[in-house]
Amino acid sequence: MWFRNFILLIAIFCSNWLSAQFVLTKQYTYENGLPANEILSIYKDSRNIVWVGTRFGVFVKDMDNFKIMKSFEKVQYNNIWKIIEDKDHNIWFGSYGQGILKFTGQQYELINTSKGLVSDRVRNLFYLNDLIYIATQGGVSIIDTKSNKIYNPAFEKNNNIVFEAVSFFEYQNKVYVTTIDHGVYEVQPNKLKLANSYNRINYSFVDENKLYLSSNKGLKVIPINDFLNHKTNFETYDLPVFRNHNKSEKRQSILLAGYDIGAGNGMIAELRNNQILNQTDKFRIASDFPYRIFSSKTDDLIYVGSADKGLFEVHFNHFLEFSTIDNKRIIETFKINNTHYFLTPEGLYFKQNDVVNKLIKREEFYDYMLRNKAKYKDFLNQSNKDFYEIDFNLKEKNLRFYKLIIHGDSFVIATNLGLFELDFEGNFKRYLPNRTSQFTFFNNQFIQTSPVGGILIFEDFNSLNYRAYSPEQGNVPKDVVSICKNKKAVFFGSSLDGLFKYENGKFVSYLENNQFTESKIKMIKCIGDNLLMVATEFAKVYILEVKGDELKTKKMFDIRQIGGENISSIDIFDESILIGTNRNLLVFNKGKTYMISNEQGFVNKDIHSSNFDGKIVTLGVENGFYKLNLENLFKQNNHPKKVIITSFKVNDEDYGIDKFAWFDLIDKNLKLKNNENNVTINFSVVDVNFAQNFKYRYRINPDESWNEYFGDETIHLRNLQYGKYKVQLEITDTNNGTKQIIDLISLDIDEPFYLNIYFILSSILVVSLIIYRYNANKIKTLNKFNQLKINQLNEKNRQENQRLLLERQLTETKLTALQSQMNPHFIFNVLNSIQFYILDNDIDNALNSLGRFSHLIRQMLNLSTKDEISLKDEIDFLKLYVEVENFRWNNKIQFTIEKDENVDIHRIKIPPMLIQPIIENAFVHAFDQYSLQPTINLKLALQQNFLEITVEDNGKGILNQEKGNKNYESKALKIINERLQLLNHNLDENIFISFQEKGTRVRLILKII
Repeated sequence: MWFRNFILLIAIFCSNWLSAQFVLTKQYTYENGLPANEILSIYKDSRNIVWVGTRFGVFVKDMDNFKIMKSFEKVQYNNIWKIIEDKDHNIWFGSYGQGILKFTGQQYELINTSKGLVSDRVRNLFYLNDLIYIATQGGVSIIDTKSNKIYNPAFEKNNNIVFEAVSFFEYQNKVYVTTIDHGVYEVQPNKLKLANSYNRINYSFVDENKLYLSSNKGLKVIPINDFLNHKTNFETYDLPVFRNHNKSEKRQSILLAGYDIGAGNGMIAELRNNQILNQTDKFRIASDFPYRIFSSKTDDLIYVGSADKGLFEVHFNHFLEFSTIDNKRIIETFKINNTHYFLTPEGLYFKQNDVVNKLIKREEFYDYMLRNKAKYKDFLNQSNKDFYEIDFNLKEKNLRFYKLIIHGDSFVIATNLGLFELDFEGNFKRYLPNRTSQFTFFNNQFIQTSPVGGILIFEDFNSLNYRAYSPEQGNVPKDVVSICKNKKAVFFGSSLDGLFKYENGKFVSYLENNQFTESKIKMIKCIGDNLLMVATEFAKVYILEVKGDELKTKKMFDIRQIGGENISSIDIFDESILIGTNRNLLVFNKGKTYMISNEQGFVNKDIHSSNFDGKIVTLGVENGFYKLNLENLFKQNNHPKKVIITSFKVNDEDYGIDKFAWFDLIDKNLKLKNNENNVTINFSVVDVNFAQNFKYRYRINPDESWNEYFGDETIHLRNLQYGKYKVQLEITDTNNGTKQIIDLISLDIDEPFYLNIYFILSSILVVSLIIYRYNANKIKTLNKFNQLKINQLNEKNRQENQRLLLERQLTETKLTALQSQMNPHFIFNVLNSIQFYILDNDIDNALNSLGRFSHLIRQMLNLSTKDEISLKDEIDFLKLYVEVENFRWNNKIQFTIEKDENVDIHRIKIPPMLIQPIIENAFVHAFDQYSLQPTINLKLALQQNFLEITVEDNGKGILNQEKGNKNYESKALKIINERLQLLNHNLDENIFISFQEKGTRVRLILKII
């Protein structure tokens, strides 16, 4: 009887006190850095550092991850069952097997049996008045934290069972220890005094002068004075073995964690006002073996360590909570008076005081349809294309709910089998075989979409008379995906044709009148009588003010710039704008943006419906619904964040652990050498609940610009110039948009050595000494230098004389060449030809011959003044020469020129009138009056760096050679050879002459530079 009353009391207390609280539970496992999911101890110290003890060592919570204490690895300290803190803020760890470890932030000290402990198997620790009380397997030890003395109180036991001390409690300034099999003792410095022989105790604590003793026999409760006076008036509760407790100041309660070893059946209990509540489900602890519990002093949250599922972090008074109704999708949700209505695929649920008390099931809708469809057999027929065809052969399991709206004192629910009307008690009022998913009521008219596009407007819901409006009529919407209304008009959102309005019997297209140019609408919401909220397919949300047929954009949100690519819901409640996206739930209120993400419990992103009761927003999602407490969201604790530098690297070398205390860099004003200019800073924000909501940016000095935002807690500063830097970090909490700027670290990088004043003075001294020594050596070696200069001058004079001699020879050669360029016989013959023309009274040929001859003489004089000319100029000169020479041959002799493609006659330079003497020899010696088709051919070829010039004729050839003709060895050829030797740097052969059966070939070789 007493147990049923106890359970009833728990249920009543829970419903009255806890129902208004939202709870969020985060779970940490080995995926977050824990070595395993078995948690042996938890503690959050005065620095807000969370410590977790495991079989594998001590781990520290760093943002949302856990990092092992590397210094503990050196001593291989593990199996930590208890963690406490003394008044000097040192942390004490108790290991079952390795004794005690004291950590001062930098140094650690191992205290075990070799230093005086009664046993290394530590089960529990207790701190009071500068004394550390240690419960072990084998007795109790006491450490005086001031003198570091260790006391091992003596004790007597009445059996041979091992003395297992398990827990301590304090009463009237006295400390007591409970044991498993030997009773309860008062702990004195020198001995343990038996206070009560009651045994089989696994854990104990005192609250409000009551002693609580937990064992496999349940929880025993007795006034502490009665227990110390050996009375046995215990109250017994059938509860699992509690193994840990912690007092919550914020909740004003005692929290308990425990389980039975064999059965599991773990429980998180809360003791308040002498009542015990089972909070396992409410706190969402998904473990059968909760083992440790600790309440945070700075936040309204607790930590629960389990023996199988890792660590749980439970947030109370959270702003968001998720619930389910049979794990079904919430299609629509409404609240009327004290009843909350949920439309799901299974039917319509009624919920009061968080308890489902009624369900209009899907089969009831189906049965009602079967009983009433015959009434409307003439309303719809197969030929009426204004309505969707209904398949009345559908099975009950295939009935689908589309939408629910309130009309007067009724619900109207749309399904794939038609429309159902129910009163607020769930009684069916009417069935209409009209299948539609987009509809509304306006001024007693029933308005719905048509399957062929357009709108149907009924005179009222009870009337079957309607008027069809087709898109062909103009400004009538089709492809409607959303409908809303206010007191003045009905608005339609089309997936392709933009936004429409129906008012006073007339349709208006805001796309056509250019009032709103977005064409692809996803959803719309009417806000009051003058505002319209519109979401587009491209993730933009508009708040529009409606003024007649005009629209004015009051606000616009580009969701893809904020966080999300797709919109699932839009709404405005009071001063809050809510937008659901595929990433986050966004709340805009009074200039702030609140971003609710996975980490805060917003996991199911596809929002189907929403409702606001003035305080709580209910959001229907795929497998349940969220409750959002806007007041709790807006009043979140935004206390200034503390940032610690957990790692610091210079040129990729870690700073030693001696530079850190309590995981924070001690000296944050660092002076670095000039080459120590590559810095990596790892930082952590202490005591944050939702670490993934933070984003950061930094600047290297307050007057510098900020860098880009980043998400990980690492800053890389590369190739810093010498000078001073004051690195600032900006922290942005995307959950509420708050920003905080923190002076992270100051760096002073030395100037390069060559700018140091001592280096400059030393350099001046060294340079002065060098100059002095230089001058001394200069005077000493002056004669040697002078003599060397004289020798160099003599050598230069010799070379200059040689050069002048060569130039003189070249000049003489040029003069000789000039003097011999034109054979006097040639000039004489030309003049005779001109005289012949005159005597023959051939004035035209005489004048032409004289003109060309004069031109030739001018060209010769012009070219002879130059050291070199282009190959083209030489060819032009030769053509003129041949033309004049041909006067006396009556143009009988043909002159042809051939050149290879790689011979650039414009770029290649040669000495002037180099080829003319050879052409002249051909005219003089190669032909006579019997020569047939006499021809002179000039060939030009480029062989590497040499120009090959070949002059061929088809004259006497071998006859000249047989006659011993030496004409080709004329003075002119010798001069040409000398010129070529100078230009070719004394090449062995420069001119090649060959006599053939018909004709002679002369080949010159000229080096091209």
